[in-house]
Parts: sequence; structure tokens; C-alpha cells
Amino acid sequence: MAFTRISPLVATLGLSAALLSAPALATDVLLDFSGNICGDATNAACTNGAGIGQGYGDVVGLLDVSHRAFVTATGTTVNSSLFYWSTAYSDLEGVAWGGSNPDTHSAEFVFTPGAGYAVTLNSMDFGDYLNRNDGSSAVVLDRLTGQTLWSSGAFDAGTTRLSFMPGVSSANGLVLRFGPDSYNTGIDNISLTVTAVPEPGTWAMLAAGLGVIGALRRRRKAD
Repeated sequence: MAFTRISPLVATLGLSAALLSAPALATDVLLDFSGNICGDATNAACTNGAGIGQGYGDVVGLLDVSHRAFVTATGTTVNSSLFYWSTAYSDLEGVAWGGSNPDTHSAEFVFTPGAGYAVTLNSMDFGDYLNRNDGSSAVVLDRLTGQTLWSSGAFDAGTTRLSFMPGVSSANGLVLRFGPDSYNTGIDNISLTVTAVPEPGTWAMLAAGLGVIGALRRRRKAD
């Protein structure tokens, strides 16, 4: 019986082709609330209390970012966007905050990845306005299922920022909520990574390539 001999080079090239057929592997996004990010067109200079544009943080085809303030108990929107403040939230410079009632208004970011991608929330910082110490907490939910993926527990930032590293991901998107005092609690330095999720066909090509390499190794041992 004749056998077709496949060289390791050909197998490796096939595996490389499968890898190259996938989209760009990862894109990092940092929301540090700096620059001209205010106004409806997300291109106006920010002053204290100005609304942050809904286009801030968007990456065409990869990520959509939206934000609002809402009544904690009912979910009813009280501000259609969050607001900018320059300093006085602990030691942070340039934060997002929302609502008008320190006891009942929470804030929310929604991170929706493009088709074929997943989004990871790596880290973020929180600060308290003039060291009010009114208290808040934060959670990260799966955007579609509502499952709680991470929770901070109660916190007060004081004069120094508090940093958290949830490290949670979802292809459905993520919802980041903090409150009930999103008025005196500001958020900054939201670090995200958008990662390509290979299509089933790409996974099949990768598995086939690895299978060929494994078969060649076994045959060499047998010889």
C-alpha cells in the first residue's frame, strides 16, 4: 500500500494558514476620560459637569461603549450619559460620575463587542469626591444573561484611589455598574481588551493541523 508522505513543513504551513485566517487577536482600550470627549458628537472639550459623549471608547467593528445613570431600585434612567469631573475624586484626574442623589442613583457602562469578538474588563479605578466616604460597590454582569461575573463588595476610596482587577470576559458583552452613590463616586482608567473568537471552521483547521503533526511524530517513533 502506498502512503502519501506529508512533511512537517507542509503541516506547519497548514497550521500557520489557519492561524492567519483568524481576525486580529486582541485590541486594548483604555478609558481615562481625557481629551475632547464631551458633547453629543464626542469631540467637545470637557468642563466639570459636562456630559461625556456616547461615542467615547467606541472602536468601529470591535466595541461599542454606552453609559448612563439610573435609579438603583427601579433601573429607570435619570441621566442619559455620565458626566466629567477634572479633580477632587481622591487622587484621580478626569473621572466619570452620574446621578444627582448620593443614596439612590447608580451608574452603568455597557461594553458590547462586535461579532466574532469577546471583551475583557481588566481593571478600573474609583475615587471619592472630597473624601465623602458615602460608600459604594461595583458589579460586572454578563450583558445578555445577567449573570454576576464579579463583585467588589462595599468600598470607600478616601483620599487615595481604589483599584480593582475583575479580569472577566464575555462574547455577550459586559455591564459594569457602581453605586448607589455614583454621584460622589467617580470612575477612571477602565482597561478593556477586545479579543477575536475564532469561528468553528478555524478551530477545525487548527485541530486538523495539530492532528497531522501528532500523527507524523507517532509514525517517526514507530519507524
